[in-house]
Amino acid sequence: MSAVSDERAAAPRRGILRLRQETMESMFGYAYAILMTDLLLVLANLPLAVLLLVSRDALQAWPTVLLFSLTLAPSLAGAFEVFRRMRGEEPPRPFAAFWHGYRSRGATAALLGLVTALVIGFVLYDGAILTGTVWASLLAPTFAVVAAWALVACTSSLAGLVLYPQASARAIVKAAVYLSVRRWYFSAFALVLLGISAAAVIVQPVLGALVPGLLLYVVFANAEFSFRRAVETEVAER
Repeated sequence: MSAVSDERAAAPRRGILRLRQETMESMFGYAYAILMTDLLLVLANLPLAVLLLVSRDALQAWPTVLLFSLTLAPSLAGAFEVFRRMRGEEPPRPFAAFWHGYRSRGATAALLGLVTALVIGFVLYDGAILTGTVWASLLAPTFAVVAAWALVACTSSLAGLVLYPQASARAIVKAAVYLSVRRWYFSAFALVLLGISAAAVIVQPVLGALVPGLLLYVVFANAEFSFRRAVETEVAER
């Protein structure tokens, strides 16, 4: 009788230990995937990483930085594919997931990145020309909003391309542009996270390279929620 009661008492403890072990394994799995994503982002943007490492003032060399940043968009597609699998039932397998996202959406992502770089380059160039003139204070807020909107819309589009691989790129971009304005608070939050990531990498390229993975995961989750709510709203209206 005592043996049976002891076995029954030990069963919940074994269940708790098993739950704790699974939780720890899940936490380590997430941490591993995030760190591997950071490493893969550095490798995919190695010229940009080297430039930021050796440059004394990356802001002064913004044309070169902007040119080298054209590799960012395809690498973000790879990172977002890792995050998509982390949030789903598929095992992340960071390297395979990153390569799949990079290969399948890289061309479209590169085109989006090019358009975004042209918009930001236009804003920075005009801002440099107008510096010291009366127009600088008048147009600076508008330029800042345009550059920020282009960056957020591009990031949201990349997330949509990964989340809905069967949808056309045009439909995804139109939805991302609309949502970046309609849900401006999500856009502002994503912009803050992107700014922190960029600042960390620019100020301290070596240690700062460990920051983007986690923040980009939050940006992706933010975009996924925004897209999902939009889809649910459209379905409910039908």
